[in-house]
Amino acid sequence: MRADAIRYFVLSHFGGIYIDLDDGCQRSLDPLLAYPAWVRRTIPTGVSNDVMGSVPGHPFFLRVIDSLPKYNRNWRFPYVTIMASTGPLFLSLIWRHYNDEINHTPANRVRILFPEEYMSHSWSFFTHHVGSSWHKWDSDLLFWMSAHWIQLTIVGFITGFSVIGLMWFLYRKIIAFNKGRGSARAWTWPWSRQEEAKYIELENRYEA
Repeated sequence: MRADAIRYFVLSHFGGIYIDLDDGCQRSLDPLLAYPAWVRRTIPTGVSNDVMGSVPGHPFFLRVIDSLPKYNRNWRFPYVTIMASTGPLFLSLIWRHYNDEINHTPANRVRILFPEEYMSHSWSFFTHHVGSSWHKWDSDLLFWMSAHWIQLTIVGFITGFSVIGLMWFLYRKIIAFNKGRGSARAWTWPWSRQEEAKYIELENRYEA
């Protein structure tokens, strides 16, 4: 989280281009210097903070810095906490709010670098290599769940219906058991006065 935060401060104060250590340059970045600020598009969060560029004092990165205390929360899982407090999810939320609220002039716009421009082509700006040293067991679990969401959804439905069926079966068994003991009153809807009197008479006979 500190590594995430410091890059926002450096870009805001000095300006320039920030690149993660697991990203590499594939071509000259001079075309990107024409934009006052830019970040890259990513899925599913929206934008990422692994490569970014800005002029000093750009209003977007000033907004990012001002928002850090508000989003500083512990979500129990380290991966989720980092993503939502300082990482790509945090940056994506600020970016969406910023786009909705600003007056879109050339000086305060944020240019979005699309996936094709980022990597995968000979004319793309960057290459990406295996890194993610901050990923722990919880990120592995989340990635595994996202890769098997169909199977997990099916298992969830089966488990849910099984639990509901078991609860209904036990409920009917309890009703039948209490009716056999003459104590069905607690398991039925409120009775009329005539039904109440009839129940009391039957209960007295049963006790006798």
